[in-house]
Amino acid sequence: MAGIVFQTGEQKIRPGVYVRVTNIGQPQEAIIPQGIVAALFRSSWGPLGQVTYLESIDAVTTNFGNAGTIDVAIEAFKGGCSRVVAYRLGTGGAKASLVLKDGTSIDVVKIEAKYEGVRGNNFRITVRDSLTDTTKKELLLYEGTTLLQSISFAKGTDGVGEPQALVEAISSSNSSYITATKLADGNKLLTNVTQQALTGGQDPTVDGQSYSVALSAIEAIDWNVLAIDSEDPTIHSTVQAYIDRVRNEGKRVLVVLGEPTNVPLATRLANARAFNDPAVVYVANGFKGNDGIIREGYKAAARVAGMVASADITESLTHAVVRGATEIVGALTNAEIEQAIQSGALVFTLSAAKQVQIEYGINTFVTVTADMDAGWKKIRRVRTRDNLIDRITATWEPLVGKINNSPDGRATLIAAAQGVINKMITEGALLDGTIYEDPNNPPSGDSAWFIVQVDDLDSAEKLYITFGFRFAPES
Repeated sequence: MAGIVFQTGEQKIRPGVYVRVTNIGQPQEAIIPQGIVAALFRSSWGPLGQVTYLESIDAVTTNFGNAGTIDVAIEAFKGGCSRVVAYRLGTGGAKASLVLKDGTSIDVVKIEAKYEGVRGNNFRITVRDSLTDTTKKELLLYEGTTLLQSISFAKGTDGVGEPQALVEAISSSNSSYITATKLADGNKLLTNVTQQALTGGQDPTVDGQSYSVALSAIEAIDWNVLAIDSEDPTIHSTVQAYIDRVRNEGKRVLVVLGEPTNVPLATRLANARAFNDPAVVYVANGFKGNDGIIREGYKAAARVAGMVASADITESLTHAVVRGATEIVGALTNAEIEQAIQSGALVFTLSAAKQVQIEYGINTFVTVTADMDAGWKKIRRVRTRDNLIDRITATWEPLVGKINNSPDGRATLIAAAQGVINKMITEGALLDGTIYEDPNNPPSGDSAWFIVQVDDLDSAEKLYITFGFRFAPES
């Protein structure tokens, strides 16, 4: 019978036509999200103990107000990232509140700030008759002298009464600032008040455990670079342990940390060296912006986090200009800059054009090993290598359990991975590369072993010129 299936290398006994079907196409290459910073910070407003996705600087203040250390998220956006995975740190705290009464001084409605924090103590409530509709009353919500919201509700004792009408109106408004709870109907009338303050708001408590809880909360979410509001070396150690663990578990992410310049330089450089980690970037000084604000420590680190996340994997941060920066905070001498580089510390310097720039796009990895070459010292090359690993593994993942552990099945995997390598060569991320089956570990049962060998590219960052001059005597 014609068309009998044959296996690779098989020699049939009978003459005839034998067939084998192979996949000459490639699985769809997985898309790896880029440009995302995870930001952990304190604030006096906003969703507490949960992840919030932010797409712009305005979204930071809209969701979390203006107090605390929200500049972690703001600086990340200024660094160029496209999204911030935000987490407000802390536990406890209290929401500011105000109780409204009826005409007989019975408590009938509790107005409460939407979130825990002292911001709610700045809210003021006015309840009055509507100026335009005699059948309505209105609640005016102020923050200081700024009117945040106006909510109208039915006036009088007819129907549900004013307390219930107000509660329903606030609920229907989907207020971003307050909630309301009916305590009693009373005489169904609300006493008018003017600029009555909400009180009792308290910020949540933030401690070391708060960071561990936050790190757990963001673990299952896609992000590329982490920025935190702490300059405490103890918290930094906790974060490094977390980053190293999740990287070993397949989440190839980075973190950027920093300390202020009032910490002695020798201490800062020693702390950078102690990390000795390709996944940890340490910022050792800072800069002043054209708004007059000094950014050092966690603020400078957050700016760099945004720059790292937004850079293409073929881009180096060496001599990358810091937008809006006007001068160096904690300027270093040439010798100190060299010490910083040898310690794995990223520093800001002035370019020949007197612009604030990142001197050298490096991380804290300073001691090479048999398995980790000097390429792991560069932020660009770490991101390129991480991206290669992520793209191949994510492309292979849908094929697990769907193909045979046979020469054909393994060829499908090799073709898919080689396609990723070839694309990255075209993109300028790799010079060349190949993948093949591991000759020292032949396939067995449900397992197969492969080796990827690539040459990744670096940027031209050290340029040496020899000038030859000759005095030409006058003829």
